[in-house]
Amino acid sequence: MTQYEELVEDTEELVRIIHKKYMTGEKGCNVAYLPMLSGIGPCKVEMRPGAGHNYYAVVDAIHNCYKNDPDGGYDRGFADGIEALTRVSSAKVASLANLFNIIFYQLDKEKEGTAEFNVDIDEIMARVNKLIEDNKEVYRQDYASFDHWYERCQKIAREKYGLELG
Repeated sequence: MTQYEELVEDTEELVRIIHKKYMTGEKGCNVAYLPMLSGIGPCKVEMRPGAGHNYYAVVDAIHNCYKNDPDGGYDRGFADGIEALTRVSSAKVASLANLFNIIFYQLDKEKEGTAEFNVDIDEIMARVNKLIEDNKEVYRQDYASFDHWYERCQKIAREKYGLELG
């Protein structure tokens, strides 16, 4: 087993813990996936300390959990997590970049045939585009090179995924 496969396997346990909380339906639990997707606090998944949050391992672990329990709601939890991440990505370009990375990796998995479930990309992109439209000036204040960075993201979205950003 590779180091990455071990990381994904370990992350599956975190996914199951987060998912159990998500499935309780208690107030606020619809955002249970947010810390894991964002890499906040104890939900930060790293190959080694200081390496940064590994969203690949998180997404792969969610797909593995879904594969082992297709009726368990892991796909809904992931979709709700993306929605929550969209809502909180209104101030920092780093949060928006993380959101793009997760969406694009999910789409890569779908394109390659390795996804255990698909997402409603039209619904997600409508929310993301509204987010960007509403917060462009805030992003520019947060990151001086926002426009250049965003143009690159638009090009990737269009050429690789056939999506229009903004």
